[in-house]
Amino acid sequence: MARKKKTLVKLLFFGVVTATLYAGLFINEPIVKTLCARGGLYALFPVLTAFVFSFAHGNFTNYFWQTLGIEAKKKTTELTTYDRPVERKEVRTQLRA
Repeated sequence: MARKKKTLVKLLFFGVVTATLYAGLFINEPIVKTLCARGGLYALFPVLTAFVFSFAHGNFTNYFWQTLGIEAKKKTTELTTYDRPVERKEVRTQLRA
């Protein structure tokens, strides 16, 4: 039960952060457009903005699905070792010049 409560708190936190980021972006659209169009080092602004949005929105989505109880399937792989039926001789190529 404690894990579900932590997940819900994180869901709400990242939901608020994501909503705030999007609201800030749309309210300050003219400023953002001018910063992105400047060039030079300002060219990093759209890239950094995309990383910040991706991080916040990705975490929000992750905790949203966890809160609903939907998680990725855990794939287990069995390591198998097998013996070769016939021992193969190592073949090395030789240069004949």
